[in-house]
Amino acid sequence: MQSSATPTVNPKILDVENLRVPEILAPAGGREQFFAALGSGADAVFLGLKQFNARGRAENFTLDDLKELAPLARRHGMKILVTLNILLKESELPRLRLELAELQWIGIHAVIVQDLGVARFIRKNFPSLRLHASTQLAVHNLAGVLAAIDFGFKRVVVARELTAQELRRIQTAVEGLDVEIEAFCHGSLCYSYSGLCFFSGAEDARSGNRGECAYTCRKPYRILNEPGHGFLFSMKDLNTSKDLGKLVEANIHTLKIEGRKKDAQYVATSVGLYRQELNRIFGRETAPGGRSIVRDYQSDMSFSFHRDMTSLFVNGRYHENVIDLNNPTHKGVLIGQIEKVRDRTIELLSTVPLERFDGLRIDSTEALFHSQPQHGEKVQGSLRGAQNKYRNNVSQFSLRDFAIRGRRMNETNANTRVEIELPAEIELPKVGDKVYKIRSNELKRHTENLSKAPADARLRPLLSIDLSFHAIREGENLQLSVAATLAGTHILTENLVLDYQTAKKPNLAADILDNFTILGDAACDCRVSFQGDGEAFVPRSVLKDLKQKLNAALPEAIQRVKDESIQASLDTLTHNRHVLPAAHKAAFAVKIDRLEYLESIVEFAAHNPDFALSEIIFEPKRAFLGKLSPKEVFQTLFEKRSGANIRFAFPTVLRAWDEPLLKAWVIAYKEAGGSLYEIGNVGARKLLDSYLPGEAVDLSSDFSLYILNTEAALATKDLGVSTVALSIEDDSQSLKEKLVNWPVGELKPQVILYKDTPLFIAEACSLTALHNGCPTAAVCGYRTLEIENDEGERFFVAHESCKSIVFGAKAYAISQHRGELMKQGVSDFRIDFLTREYTAQHLQSVLSDLHAARIPSETHSANFERILL
Repeated sequence: MQSSATPTVNPKILDVENLRVPEILAPAGGREQFFAALGSGADAVFLGLKQFNARGRAENFTLDDLKELAPLARRHGMKILVTLNILLKESELPRLRLELAELQWIGIHAVIVQDLGVARFIRKNFPSLRLHASTQLAVHNLAGVLAAIDFGFKRVVVARELTAQELRRIQTAVEGLDVEIEAFCHGSLCYSYSGLCFFSGAEDARSGNRGECAYTCRKPYRILNEPGHGFLFSMKDLNTSKDLGKLVEANIHTLKIEGRKKDAQYVATSVGLYRQELNRIFGRETAPGGRSIVRDYQSDMSFSFHRDMTSLFVNGRYHENVIDLNNPTHKGVLIGQIEKVRDRTIELLSTVPLERFDGLRIDSTEALFHSQPQHGEKVQGSLRGAQNKYRNNVSQFSLRDFAIRGRRMNETNANTRVEIELPAEIELPKVGDKVYKIRSNELKRHTENLSKAPADARLRPLLSIDLSFHAIREGENLQLSVAATLAGTHILTENLVLDYQTAKKPNLAADILDNFTILGDAACDCRVSFQGDGEAFVPRSVLKDLKQKLNAALPEAIQRVKDESIQASLDTLTHNRHVLPAAHKAAFAVKIDRLEYLESIVEFAAHNPDFALSEIIFEPKRAFLGKLSPKEVFQTLFEKRSGANIRFAFPTVLRAWDEPLLKAWVIAYKEAGGSLYEIGNVGARKLLDSYLPGEAVDLSSDFSLYILNTEAALATKDLGVSTVALSIEDDSQSLKEKLVNWPVGELKPQVILYKDTPLFIAEACSLTALHNGCPTAAVCGYRTLEIENDEGERFFVAHESCKSIVFGAKAYAISQHRGELMKQGVSDFRIDFLTREYTAQHLQSVLSDLHAARIPSETHSANFERILL
C-alpha cells in the first residue's frame, strides 16, 4: 500500500466533457481530522464550534482555532464550512449573535443552517456569511430547493433518501440559478429523514434537532406481535463509491462525507477513496493542488469505522435492504474462525495479513436477530446478545502477542495459521467463533503522518478582510488609496498623494500584494486587489509607512464595525415585539387522516357547546381511504363539518412521485370551496403556488417547521403563514420566552395539546429488513409491528403505503397546562388523531379529557415539564 503525490490516472470512463467535477466535502470533528482532510485532497471541510452544532459531543473548534486554520486552508485551496445546524431556543439567539459577529471576520466559506429563524437572522444582520441549507431542513424535492433559494440559501444539502435520478432532475431544473446542490455520498445513515426524527427528544429530552441525539435507532428491539427481535432501525452505512458515476452524471456540485464524530483515519480513507474514484472517472487529477494519494482505499475502508455498506436509494427505491438487523457497529474484515482454544491462546487460519497492534474482535456465532419471514416461528438467538453488542460488551483487543508454530512474530502474510494470545480481560471464546480484523496498524501509521499541520505551516490567529488598492494619475500626482472592507462593508480608507513617477520596471501590483497580504500587527490575512495605473513608481518606504498605518488603525476600526453589528443584531431580536395578552376563549382544531373520525368529532362538539371546534384539518393518506376519490372525500367533509372550517394538510414528506396525486387532491379541495392549507415543509408553499398560481390562500404551519424561536415564527410569516404550530419538542420555559417576545401583528401561535408523535418518519422499511428485501405489498400487507425496547417501553411501527412511521404506545398530551398557556396568550389549540387507529369510544374519551383539561390515560408530556437539551 504505497502512497504517491503524483498518481497515475486511468482514462476517463464516462463522457464527462459537460459535467462538473463535484467537490469533496469532508467532516472534521477536530484538528487531526482537519489536517487529514487537507492532506488527503478534500476540497472543503465542514466543522462545528463548541456550541450550536448537531455534533455537540465531537471535539469541535473554538473561534481562535478557526482564526489559525482558515488562512492555512485558503492557501491550500480548501474551504471551511461551519455548522450551525440545530434549532435554537429564544434565549440562545443573543448568545448566537456574539459568535456570528466573530465568525464573519474569519474568512469561512459558509455556515450550514437548519433553523429558518437563524437563517433569517443571519441574512439580516450578518450578510457576509454565506448560507447553506442543512439536510436537517428535510429538503427532499425541487420545490424545497426553490423555497430555500427564497430564504437566501446558496446551497442545499438534500435528503439522503433521494435517488440519483431525482438528483439529476433537480440539478437540471436549477442549473443557472444561484444555488448549488450537495448530496451525501458516504457515512452513517439515520433511519428517519434527517430533521424529522423526534424519538430521542421525546424519550430522553435529547433532541436530535439540537445536537443531542441519543441514537435510539441503534438500539435492539423485540417484536411483540410476531416472533422476532434485532436492530430494527439500525441502518447500514452509505457507500456510493461503486456507484459514483451516477452521482457525477447527476452533475451536482458537492459530495458530502458524513462523520464529524469519527477519527482522522476514517476521514483520510473516505476522502482518498472518493478522490481516487473521481480521478478515475474524469481521467485526470481532480484534487486541489494535486493532493491525491494512491492507496487501496477499498481495503483501507474495512479498517476505518463502518457498518455493513449500502448504496441506499441511489439506484432506486427498494433496490436493496438498507437495514442491518444483526450489527449496529463497526464490521471490519472476517479473517477466520477459531479452530482451537488452548489456555488463553486461540488458533486460526488468517486469510489476511496481520501485524502487531492491529485491532481484532471475536464474535460469537450466535445470531443476534430473529425474523419470522426468514427464520420461522422458532426463535433463534436472544435479545440479550443484541443488547450486549449495543452496549459494546464485545471481545475486541489490540494484537500484541501472536506466533506461527510457536515462534513469536511481528507480522505475517495472508493465509497463514496463527496462534494468538488473548489479553486477560477478554472472555474465552469457543471453537467456531469468528475473528475480525477491525484496525490496521499500517493504516494508522499512514494516517498519523497526514494528521499534522503541513511542515511549512505557520499557524497564528488571523482575521480575514479585503484590501482594495486604487492608483490613479491626476496631472503630476498619483492618488493611491486603499479601502478595507468586509464583504462590501466599509472598515476604513487611507489616501496618499504622491509625485507621479514612472517605474523603470513596473511592479506596483506585485509589490502591493507582497507587502499587504499579511498585516501581522493587525492580525489580518488580506485578500488584496489592485486597479489602476500599474506603471507608476511608489517607493517601498511609502508602502511600508502605509502598512504601518493600516496595522495601527485596523484593530480599532474592526472592533467598531463588530460592535455595530452586535448592537444592530440585538435590536433585531427586540424590535416590534410584545407580550401576548391573556386569552379568554380557547378554539380547537382537530387534525385527522381517517374519514370515519369525523362523525365522532362532530358529535362530541354538538354535545359540548363550549367546545369551540374551529377547524377540521384533513391529511389524505391512501392507506386509509380505500377507493374513495378526492371529490368524494371532500364532499363528505364539507357536508358533515357542522360549521367548522375544513383545512387541507400537505403531507410532511412529498417525493416527486407523490406530486401528481397531491395536485389532484388540491384541485378537488379547491373545487369543493376550500382555501385553507397547512404546510409542514419548506417546499409545500412552492408546490401550492404551482398548483394554484396567484390565488389567495390562508396558510398555517405544522410543528415540523420547527418554531423554537420567534425569528423562526417570522420566517414562516415570510412564507405567508398566519398561524404557526409550536414545536412539540419544546419545554414550558422555552415556550414562555417566545410568548413574552412575540412579534406584533396577525401571526398567531398554536399549541398542540394531543398527538401521537411521529418518532421516526422513514423511507427505510423494517418489513423489508425482516423479509431481507421488499416482498411487495401483497406479502407484507403494510402490517404494523408492535415492539418493545430493553426498558419495557412499547412502540408501533406503522407502514403507510411504503413509508414507515414509528409512534409510542403512549401519546403526547399537555392538556392539563391549557389554562396557563391561555394566560400566556395562546387561544388556538390543536388535537391530532393521526396514524394510530382510534375507536369512536377512545377518540371521544380523549376529547372529553382534553376539553376538561384533564390528563388522558396512557399519555406523557415529553419535554414540557422538563428541560429540552
